[in-house]
Amino acid sequence: MLTYLITSIFTSAIVNFIIKIFFQRPRPNLWESFYTQPSDFFFPSGHAMGSISLALTLLIIFWGSRWTLLFTILALFYILTIAWTRLYLGVHFPSDILGGWLLGIAWTTLITLLLNPRKF
Repeated sequence: MLTYLITSIFTSAIVNFIIKIFFQRPRPNLWESFYTQPSDFFFPSGHAMGSISLALTLLIIFWGSRWTLLFTILALFYILTIAWTRLYLGVHFPSDILGGWLLGIAWTTLITLLLNPRKF
């Protein structure tokens, strides 16, 4: 399971980096901010993709345990909080968050099917 966790998370980051280079969309400049804007590309959101990949991977690993419901609620809170901060800080459009989520779900599903943890 550790191999599955590490593979899912690290390859998710690599895929996100490659997709950002492919699309090369500059970050939004919606309002003045009190911090320095990141200079890299922004579609899809790496934070959104990483958070949903981590949450789904852990959910798959711990599925069926007595903690499944609690973990699901905490994972949803974590995913939505990460997405909200990206929007609040003005570093992403909603479509970037959605793109990160969809790509994260697709990638985690693919890795799960390839590595077959507990016969998904």
